[in-house]
Amino acid sequence: MTLDTHTEIRVDAHTLQLSNLAKVYFPHDGITKGDLIAYYDAVAEHFLTHARRRPLTLERAPDGIDGLRFIEKQIPRGTPSWVHRIALNALEGTKRVTYALCDDRPTLLYFVNLGTIAFHGWVSRTGTLASPDFAFFDLDPGEECSLATLARVALTVRARLQSIGLSALVKTSGGNGLHVLAPLAGPRSYGNVKTLTYEVARNVLAERPKDVTIERSLHERDRRAVYLDYRQVGRGKTIALPYSTRLRDGAPVSTPLHWHEVEEFAAMRLRGHPSVTLARFNIASVRARIAHYGDLWKHFERDAREIAPALAALPPAGTNVGRKGIVGSQSVDALP
Repeated sequence: MTLDTHTEIRVDAHTLQLSNLAKVYFPHDGITKGDLIAYYDAVAEHFLTHARRRPLTLERAPDGIDGLRFIEKQIPRGTPSWVHRIALNALEGTKRVTYALCDDRPTLLYFVNLGTIAFHGWVSRTGTLASPDFAFFDLDPGEECSLATLARVALTVRARLQSIGLSALVKTSGGNGLHVLAPLAGPRSYGNVKTLTYEVARNVLAERPKDVTIERSLHERDRRAVYLDYRQVGRGKTIALPYSTRLRDGAPVSTPLHWHEVEEFAAMRLRGHPSVTLARFNIASVRARIAHYGDLWKHFERDAREIAPALAALPPAGTNVGRKGIVGSQSVDALP
């Protein structure tokens, strides 16, 4: 897509007026609004595969990442009628929120033109909103945590998921850490997915007590450990969508990874925070990755497994799980 400062384009059946394309969105890197629109246009096919039918939360910065930022759940005023949407009860009270749905390329580019830099989607889709598509672990490294430690914790989460019959996918968060997901199929609810993530986190903590913390208070966490957030599954909870950019210098992207890349990270002895290495997954490099690999998560639905057998395969509560399986009955403090 070639863009002037202002331009009118035809996208499928709709005409879009794109404006202020020379405005710098990422000042440290000279990346403009036009560059961002061009990125999303290039990755639209793969982004939409994961975004369709998910109620959206938009993270907007119309004047760039150094300007005003705001989170928007309610569909923006003036959004064209052809943009899909869904009205849902708010989590508290009787208020209704009308969420936008990003189901097609014109919608995606329309919202980027509005100053949306990051897209966050529900963990479930319209039609099955009570059934999460995946279990989700957010791995957030402390300020003194190494990339190797972060990667080893991710590999431990993968091993625990595989040990109970689930598959595991991994992506960068687009920020400091990694996201590990287990695609799910069959009957499932937020309740039993929360049980699953709780138990898996408990087992990972038991195996790697020096590398993992589940302490919610930042001041109480070990700065060298990975905060394993297993709580991000629930009605209205969101995740940064695959291929979404984030509001950080360098225009990083939440990028699906090969597990062998994580294994390579686990063997590294690098100084500096993991974010230094993960920042290389940005709007320039991700376009090249897709050209080479395609979408690493294209088999997301094929990789989905039923949750009931996985829950049945979990070790009993109070059992300490080690690298070779159940190694004793040492109790582990209940996770909050």
